[in-house]
Amino acid sequence: MSKKIVSFQGLQGAYSDLVCRQLYKNFKTLACDTFQKTLDVVTNGDADLAIIPVENNIAGRVADMHFLLENIKLKIVAEHYHKIEHYLMAKKNSTLKNIKNVYSHAHALSQCKNNIKKINLNPINYMDTAGAAKFVSDSKDDISAIASKLASKIYNLKILKKNFEDKRQNITRFLVFSKTSHKFSTRKKIITSIVFNTKNLPASLYNALGGFAENGINLTRLESFFVNKEFKQFSFIVDVESHPEIQNFKKALKVLKYFSTKVRILGYYKASSFRK
Repeated sequence: MSKKIVSFQGLQGAYSDLVCRQLYKNFKTLACDTFQKTLDVVTNGDADLAIIPVENNIAGRVADMHFLLENIKLKIVAEHYHKIEHYLMAKKNSTLKNIKNVYSHAHALSQCKNNIKKINLNPINYMDTAGAAKFVSDSKDDISAIASKLASKIYNLKILKKNFEDKRQNITRFLVFSKTSHKFSTRKKIITSIVFNTKNLPASLYNALGGFAENGINLTRLESFFVNKEFKQFSFIVDVESHPEIQNFKKALKVLKYFSTKVRILGYYKASSFRK
């Protein structure tokens, strides 16, 4: 029997790859060039699950994911909060004294900014952290990368500094996508994710979300983005603490639909223990 497959965006050794291996130890991981392809391989049946980062407590939301969620055909089936631990790495024969440049993704560089200054390195943007590690491994120069511990193993690099991030509480939230929804008991603590477009009228968002307040349902996330080039219509993504089969949720959803032009449930899933 062939192994199940979980897809992620980036090269082997990316933080998404690390999360895949931790959450789904018996799965084979599939590296993809883009977020769109990461989701498409599940839609097409070439992978069973996709894992995508959606927000970070320091860097904010992940660019482009909102637009993908607007028209996605998959369902969100799980969430995972992962503590990001950055490692400064170089080739086996390199030392800190010989290194001048450090390569990594812009977010990783910004999250290690103070520590980079302390050892007088020159930060250089690279497309992603694992790609930076591979670039260092393939290079003939004495250079370094900031990436995951997994990347150091995959690309045979020596760790010069561990926990290189400036702030220890560096958390990224990941969502897991599947073709089919998972079933959860209404007694479990459940998060339901919804995308909706409001009518272009005064107080439309206030009215649309009013049903959740009236029915005692807590919103844990609310984000907006434009859905057309004229900046005339907003789309919103909300996460609410409720199972979609609970009566109060159904009442709130009815209100949401009345004041919206489009409403779609992206999925429901067990609340991560991190939320406690």
